[in-house]
Amino acid sequence: MHKRWGVGVIGVLAAWTVWAGPTAEELTGWALQHWQAVGDGQLEQVLAGFAPEGALVFLGGPFDGFYYGADVRTGWQTFFAAIPVRGHRLVEVRAIPEAHLVYGTLELESAGDPVIVEAYLRFDPAGQILGADYVVVQGLLPFGPVADGVIGAGEYRHSLADPTIGMSIFWRNGVVVLLMAARSPGQGWISVAFDPDAPYHLGANIIIAAVTPEGLVIADHYGVDRVRHRADRRNDVLRASGTIVNGETVLEFVIPLNSFDEEDKPLVPGGTHRALLAYHSTATDFGVRHTARSTVQIVLDK
Repeated sequence: MHKRWGVGVIGVLAAWTVWAGPTAEELTGWALQHWQAVGDGQLEQVLAGFAPEGALVFLGGPFDGFYYGADVRTGWQTFFAAIPVRGHRLVEVRAIPEAHLVYGTLELESAGDPVIVEAYLRFDPAGQILGADYVVVQGLLPFGPVADGVIGAGEYRHSLADPTIGMSIFWRNGVVVLLMAARSPGQGWISVAFDPDAPYHLGANIIIAAVTPEGLVIADHYGVDRVRHRADRRNDVLRASGTIVNGETVLEFVIPLNSFDEEDKPLVPGGTHRALLAYHSTATDFGVRHTARSTVQIVLDK
């Protein structure tokens, strides 16, 4: 049995921000300007778009896993050395002003086959880049994590299996987003909840999903007490896909490390965070009590 479904989801309701952020139009314009410079291979123009404290991460390609921090120049020099860009095509762009974030997919023309990257950008109020994550998803090995519902060998740097419930998680992060996969031994809903305030659900940021005959259903929930949770005021899932293979459910998703949502706690590069894992063996209704659950800790890259 093999079912595969994909979905891309963005939040559309603003609940709270730390500072008055840019509009979707401003974010999109800044991103397009940055990507034009990248597509033209113009190193100095690319660098001019970064704030002095800006950081850069590449996932995939020969520069895989390098975190350049303030040394953005070295990062882009390495990138352009591996990909002599001769032009680009913008496949998608989506702005999320509530999270001060814009992301998109670019097809970069080079001497060989096109290289496709997913880019996640966070801007300051003046339009300079505070953080940029670039994920290579096609054309240049190794590929970075891609939310396609299939966990490839070496796709994620970190993994953790909990033998008590038979569930596993896999993850990598940049400075803007967390890329995660989860696998359960059931065919019902599956969830990962981040940083509950107490045992079980209270205060947790819960990503819960199910693969159904109609497609992947995924939601962003908030833990209102030890056992109850409800839909978050804003859905902050950026990308997601799910499959059922050999009776197991696989979910892959991308979320911001900091969504600037008051019902989400920031995930900090280099930090240790609690993750509550749960699944149901058959039910796809999120209101049905779990078959099994456990709590683990994950450590993010810095």
